[in-house]
Amino acid sequence: MPGTWDTVWRLAGILFWLAGWLGLLAGGTPAWSAGFALVQQGTAAMGQGNAFVAEANDPSAIFYNPAGLTQLTRTQIYQGTFFNYPDREFQGQGGSSQTNHRLFHTPTVYIAGPVHQRVTLGLGLFTPFGLGTMWPPNWPGRFITTFSKLRTFNVNPTVAVKVRDNLSLAAGVNMLWSAVDLKRMIFPLNRESYVSGNGMGVGYNLGALYEPIPGVKLGVHYRSEINVKHRGTLSIHPPIIPDITGSANLTFPPSVTFGTAYSRIKPFTFLFDVTWTGWSTFDQLRIDLGRPLFGARSLVTPKDWRDAWAFRFGANYEIKPGIKVRAGYIYDMTPVPDHTFDPQLPDANRHVFTIGKEFKYKRFTFSAAYNYILFENRTKNNTITSNGAPVAPPALQANGRYSSDVHSLGVSMAFQF
Repeated sequence: MPGTWDTVWRLAGILFWLAGWLGLLAGGTPAWSAGFALVQQGTAAMGQGNAFVAEANDPSAIFYNPAGLTQLTRTQIYQGTFFNYPDREFQGQGGSSQTNHRLFHTPTVYIAGPVHQRVTLGLGLFTPFGLGTMWPPNWPGRFITTFSKLRTFNVNPTVAVKVRDNLSLAAGVNMLWSAVDLKRMIFPLNRESYVSGNGMGVGYNLGALYEPIPGVKLGVHYRSEINVKHRGTLSIHPPIIPDITGSANLTFPPSVTFGTAYSRIKPFTFLFDVTWTGWSTFDQLRIDLGRPLFGARSLVTPKDWRDAWAFRFGANYEIKPGIKVRAGYIYDMTPVPDHTFDPQLPDANRHVFTIGKEFKYKRFTFSAAYNYILFENRTKNNTITSNGAPVAPPALQANGRYSSDVHSLGVSMAFQF
């Protein structure tokens, strides 16, 4: 066992280093779950509507429910990549616009394996939150936003213990790095403000997996909130003042997922998850400045997000040993209220339709999944403010209808030692 683990951790170090650099070079990541959460962290889950908390039988369980890691009999390394192609459109006050088309991608890497007949260790690197929007520089809402990017990387070591033959518990630590970039035009100066900053925070996660009778599993997974203090600069282009240092606290929300997996009708498995996310932690975007800007020591934009729910339905069918197909559906509720809805993140309730396939070859497992994410149309009819004052006159508030959809593809490969 020690020799195997030495080899595994060397390989893991190389994979984590590569994944980190790939992620940093990938640019901004868009938000495909409610708010700016990213739940596409494993292809098995992605193919069956992200209903996975009570199945959790591959290394991506580190994200979905690490208690499931006790189901692994050998050490495995898992690497996945997720490609997203969004289309966001605006029609209304001042004309129509469309966000710039870009193909976003995010990598994820997991390694997990038993170190004792009842203890399994795991380590994950993934992007749990992200946001990317890029509107044309002269679009009607340019005084609200032209560019937004949120990048995160999370390192999540975890331990899972089989306390009884039918009950496993797990705990993990989350070390989250985050970077934010925001751009918009300033009215009436017609100059661009650019805010950038980064920081780190620490949280934890807990999981449980229980099988009361053979073929029926119940799972629960909790992720704590993580507070990150971003430090950076505010600049204006073309410059009229020197850059200003500043800081902003961003609390990434807690979440809890409950789910069940039913596999007593072979070769089918049916799954259902429900997730609560505490988005009310995002009540405002406040930037504290190192020195006054036009007399203000801070810039405050209300958000007033509310807690939200997501409902996930999935199924998989084992065609023959080593080959599975998956399908699912998600209804994901937005946390963004009407009075603070804005084009920085034109979020809405969404319907997600999912399919996937997996096959095993010797010690390798290859998997792919596709999601079509359809946002409900949403109409903006409000006034966006900063420090209590409108950021632009009514004609430049980009009020109108917003529509969005996303094509998402995930591919992964796992190797079992």
